[in-house]
Amino acid sequence: MSVTRSLVQTLSECIEHVLDTSLHADKALTQLLQNNPQWNLDERQYVVSNYYHIFRFKRLLAYLLEHEEMPLDGFGYWLTCQVVTAQPLPEWVDTERYNLEKLQSLIEQAPQAVRLSLPDWLNEVAHEQLGEQWPAVASALNQSTQQYLRVNSLKSDIATVTESLAKEGIKVSQVALDSHVALKVESNSHLFRSQAFQAGWFEMQDAGSQQIVPFLEIQPGHKVVDACAGAGGKSLHIAALMENKGRLLSMDIHEHKLETLKQRAKRAGVHVAETRVIQNNKTIKRQKEKFDRVLLDVPCSGLGVLKRNPDAKWHLNSQNLDTLIALQTDILARYSQMCKVGGKLVYATCSILPSENEQQVERFLANNPNWQLEDSLRLLPGVNSEFDGFYAARLVKNS
Repeated sequence: MSVTRSLVQTLSECIEHVLDTSLHADKALTQLLQNNPQWNLDERQYVVSNYYHIFRFKRLLAYLLEHEEMPLDGFGYWLTCQVVTAQPLPEWVDTERYNLEKLQSLIEQAPQAVRLSLPDWLNEVAHEQLGEQWPAVASALNQSTQQYLRVNSLKSDIATVTESLAKEGIKVSQVALDSHVALKVESNSHLFRSQAFQAGWFEMQDAGSQQIVPFLEIQPGHKVVDACAGAGGKSLHIAALMENKGRLLSMDIHEHKLETLKQRAKRAGVHVAETRVIQNNKTIKRQKEKFDRVLLDVPCSGLGVLKRNPDAKWHLNSQNLDTLIALQTDILARYSQMCKVGGKLVYATCSILPSENEQQVERFLANNPNWQLEDSLRLLPGVNSEFDGFYAARLVKNS
């Protein structure tokens, strides 16, 4: 795609407006796309990708501003993000005027936390826990996100969904996963208005996230609880693997999220699921040893999904992280009681930090000798995965 002056100028003006007025970023982007219906699919995708780079690299941009090595306008932000992400520059950019070599040198000399555009405390914690892997992970998390679909096997299959979307000008490609239901979106003009989506043939879900539910080793007829179900993305996946046979209980502390789950379940043709609001600890105790499989997709820092939520790293702090770790410990200790003897539990997060992952499991096993670790899954962007960052541990209850 040829990047035109007018496209970049319009994008730059929007960025400058957001930064000057503190307008909500998502709202400003929606308005920008609505106000420019003449943009084709490639142009719209380019705008979305580059728009969110501003928030990914906010600290680095501020650092460069302090050194006055970039123009104090929206175009300067766009130009710097092109340099940081090593994107080719259009021929019409006056590289001599902006002294890009000096800009690149300044970026390379910046402290690691600034170069990766992270809060100091977060860079220190992550580097301490991940060591030499951290710069590669952080760089991968600063890249644009890809869109993935999970084909709903209760209603359709990959070939049917691919063909249906192609008829509406939406191109997808199969992802090499054992589940055989993952598709990568190559072009997206009106995905959620497509006939396939309206019919409940697929859900939007990262390909990394799609690896969590199969890790439970679910069989049709099982009794399964998704104890931190939220809006139900993984509950729908569970129901598909159960082939709508057995019992699925989706639980959460937020009733409005479970209402959303009900609507999604109806569209997806899920008949096996029931929902229940967790009101207090008695809600959990009443389900003691009733389930063959327990999924604990616990609240976490979300550091594995910064590609799609770049603002999250600016809202999180060390106190928040400590609170989350304590909550995870509590949930694992109490909710694990719902698992039958001989049953299996998967503890999962969308974090890349061992303090939320391996260390939580190690602590639980040390306090519960009747459980053992059967297997674990660790997806690190930039290291062993092109997807978002996830962790899952499959535990077996022996007695």
